[in-house]
Amino acid sequence: MRKFWNCIAFTAVVLLLGFASYSSGDRAYAAEYTQGVSVSGTTATIWFDSNVNTTWVDVHYKVNSGVQQDFRMSYDSSTSRYVQSINNVAAGSVITYFFTYNNGTPAYDTSSFTYTVPSGGTTDPGNPSGGNSIYDIAASSIPGPTGNGKLTFRLLNGTNGAYSDQQIYWGVLGINPANGRWSYLDASGQLQPISTALNDAPGHLTKNGINYANIYNTLSSSYVNLPKITSGRMFICVGSPCYIKTYDDGFAGPDINNPTDPNRNIYFDFIEFTVDDAGYHGNTTRVDGFGFPIQHRLVNRTGTYDRTVGELESETRAGLFQKYRNEVQEPFKALADVQAPYRIVAPIHGSFASGGANANYFAGYSGYSTQEILLCNGALQEDSAKCSAINRHVYENPANWNNIAAYYQAAPANYYSKFWHDHSIDRLAYGFAYDDYNGQASYLEVGDPKGLLIRVGW
Repeated sequence: MRKFWNCIAFTAVVLLLGFASYSSGDRAYAAEYTQGVSVSGTTATIWFDSNVNTTWVDVHYKVNSGVQQDFRMSYDSSTSRYVQSINNVAAGSVITYFFTYNNGTPAYDTSSFTYTVPSGGTTDPGNPSGGNSIYDIAASSIPGPTGNGKLTFRLLNGTNGAYSDQQIYWGVLGINPANGRWSYLDASGQLQPISTALNDAPGHLTKNGINYANIYNTLSSSYVNLPKITSGRMFICVGSPCYIKTYDDGFAGPDINNPTDPNRNIYFDFIEFTVDDAGYHGNTTRVDGFGFPIQHRLVNRTGTYDRTVGELESETRAGLFQKYRNEVQEPFKALADVQAPYRIVAPIHGSFASGGANANYFAGYSGYSTQEILLCNGALQEDSAKCSAINRHVYENPANWNNIAAYYQAAPANYYSKFWHDHSIDRLAYGFAYDDYNGQASYLEVGDPKGLLIRVGW
């Protein structure tokens, strides 16, 4: 098991240093912004997220060989991005675009980017078998929080009969900011401190003669209040609760590297979040592995924010296992078998670890070790841009570090991460530690959260 201690969680921060003064028309530094294109149905939305003092952004784009269009972009306060929609785009269309933006008084042009509209777009078509779709719940019907809650949440059973509601367990662990104590969330929405004694408390769990804290509830149609919480993690366990040791100052979560860990033969997954005065900040993650499909939907109180991330609801667990084996390059295929049928493990938990058959997979590409690249640690710990560029195989061309269309086009690259982007809503996924660079992570954030829905797929 991995032990989580009562400490400040590390947050990836890009430090923007040493910008020169540019005149209008000069190229801008890529670190001043992130950008991309999302597709919903036949509508493509070009977006621009500034990291500097920007009050306006113009986009200049062409679809295929059409005439260049120039627009002043609108600011979307719900996503804190400048956006421009393009209607009636067909699969296979190539959008070429660049931006002009201000940083204070000067104005700068960016490099040119290209995006190819994927077949079928990226709109989640929902569950074709009709199994409790996350989209069926009207945002207006989701209740707001009461008492000390900041928002409500509810889990949905999307296993299509494979598991009953009583076989889907959830448990939330995190730091209570009111007292700094590691705590678990009870069914009434209150944070209760954890301790070593909790492992032997009435109702505790036992596996292989060892006692574990019972911090779990099973799925129901009720919404639960979620109060402020720091470094929160919701463990979702199917068929059995997970087995987690709690201590006075932390907890020992599942460690899939340990062959004797009691959770190795448990189907589990998790989402991560913090809830504070600035709102809800959370994500699904594939950094360690894939247990089963998850959709993660967040709505706000004013009705201006309603977003869903995670695997496409139309994907099945068995289908994703098979597609993974079929689609990724050879060195990555075996990751679906290392701990099958319970999970697909991330490369660092398979043959890409030190001493493994692919331990030198990235050798010669960047000067960093394969393990540093996959974990974004060591010499890359403070450099999210560089680590992301290496994983995405754009390291040799900094002009492409923010060009999504250039990602994963050649080896060596993290094809495990690419797979989750290819099979996720809006192609957003957390495939490695710094996959949030350039807005590519399955991340939700809003200042006035109302409700959260988490769908467990199968």
